[in-house]
Amino acid sequence: MSTVPKNERSIYMKRFCSICLALLLCLGICGCQSENASLPPLSEDEYETVSVDDSNGNILGTIINKIDSNTLELEIIGSADNKWGKTVYVITDTADDGCVGDWVLVRFSKVQVPHKKSQKARVIADSVDYQFAPAKPILYFYPDEPTQCSASLTLDGELTCTYPDYDKGWQNFTAYPDGTLVFPDGKEYYALYWEGKFNGQLDLSQGWCVSGEDTAAFLEWALAQQGLTSREANEFIIYWLPHMQNNPYNVISFHTAAYEDYAKLDITPKPDSMLRIFMTYYPSDSKVDVAPQTFEPFERKGFTVVEWGGTETNKNNQVAH
Repeated sequence: MSTVPKNERSIYMKRFCSICLALLLCLGICGCQSENASLPPLSEDEYETVSVDDSNGNILGTIINKIDSNTLELEIIGSADNKWGKTVYVITDTADDGCVGDWVLVRFSKVQVPHKKSQKARVIADSVDYQFAPAKPILYFYPDEPTQCSASLTLDGELTCTYPDYDKGWQNFTAYPDGTLVFPDGKEYYALYWEGKFNGQLDLSQGWCVSGEDTAAFLEWALAQQGLTSREANEFIIYWLPHMQNNPYNVISFHTAAYEDYAKLDITPKPDSMLRIFMTYYPSDSKVDVAPQTFEPFERKGFTVVEWGGTETNKNNQVAH
């Protein structure tokens, strides 16, 4: 029977211990990751309920995740207590009415504060108002001759992003017949861009239900019917198609008059013709019956201004009033 020398046994033992230690560390790390990953985000016993004075019971933010049919994860824009952190869970019976990306105003009376810093606060909502967040409205200017212009927006809400800088309006820029815009500082642009959020409710009772794979062809047709040029329609489709083409169906509506009620546009000098196209859509897993929409013909004459934009909404059109 052969024996292992004592010094070799010592080496083997050290190697064995090192391997065991490495395995234990690995298992410990994996165990921690599994534990964190499997922690129920809304475990009742990890929270302390705090009553909130009604005057402070408001949160403004945007939906970044839908945990389940009763729970939204909200990125806070404003809150009564900044110690909650940047995100919170909102418990509401109307969670299904919202979409990721919606701006919301949450009115609440209770907050459940977590004992662990790794958890988010839970807000018990009295009501949630969903707001439209117009995405990439851009404005094109086509005068008959170089024209000094100014433009301003009046929203039932607020601007969140503009380019070039809006300040108190886009002032004293020169628009050229090819669409080029030159500002007093010499910088050139091909359009004016803005985004914002506003309260309102748009009629979704008319429109179309289009399969995701047919969305590009549908938009080409619908935008041409409303009066966009090929270039303008291309820019619209390039922006919106990635959001829509992979949905089973998209229920799509276009708005003009109602949209103008929420986002008034003042331009000096006054255009001879102006086209404002605003699309709303919501994804659907199944085909939806909706009454077809009709379009008013648009004729470009003289100094023409064109705008397009849109937003993803939801089937119940739940927005703030």
